[in-house]
Amino acid sequence: MATGPRDTVPMRRRREVRTDYHQRLRLLKSGKPRLVARVSNRHVRAQLITPGPGGDETHAAATSEDLTEYGWEAPTGNLPSAYLTGLLAGNRAIEAGVEEAVLDIGLHTATPGNKVFAVQEGAIDAGIEIPHNDSVLAEWPRTRGEHIADYAEQLDEPLYGGEFDATTLPAHFDEVRERLMENNE
Repeated sequence: MATGPRDTVPMRRRREVRTDYHQRLRLLKSGKPRLVARVSNRHVRAQLITPGPGGDETHAAATSEDLTEYGWEAPTGNLPSAYLTGLLAGNRAIEAGVEEAVLDIGLHTATPGNKVFAVQEGAIDAGIEIPHNDSVLAEWPRTRGEHIADYAEQLDEPLYGGEFDATTLPAHFDEVRERLMENNE
């Protein structure tokens, strides 16, 4: 006599490859706000979120598009813009009263030196306490974009279609970082 199907269907967001519920539960059990870092090829997003009875509550958020307010002219999907987005989100979190968090990288692979860890490093430099291992953070010259500038110098034509001179990226990064640090004080 058949008793019904023997397999179970995963929850919808797991089927859509959008949520790892086991990882989310571990992060929620920490009792700390989550620094949610999401990256795409064109943009970087960072949010500081706490769970609430009616759903998650966002205390501070920043996207790489917000960097234009501080003079950022370079593309917004690279490692330097990820760091600056984390720094901006960290500044906004400090203003909102958030002092500590845990990193939530979602379904991204935890590869040392990638953009989600650059977001984390920016938030740490803003003053947010996040447990981390320094070995996963990119080297500072790489975070500044020196590897992009070196590559742009080898090319015959402009790297970004003439909109921005990529050979000046490290200096441009330093200028925008300085503006963001001034706003933090």
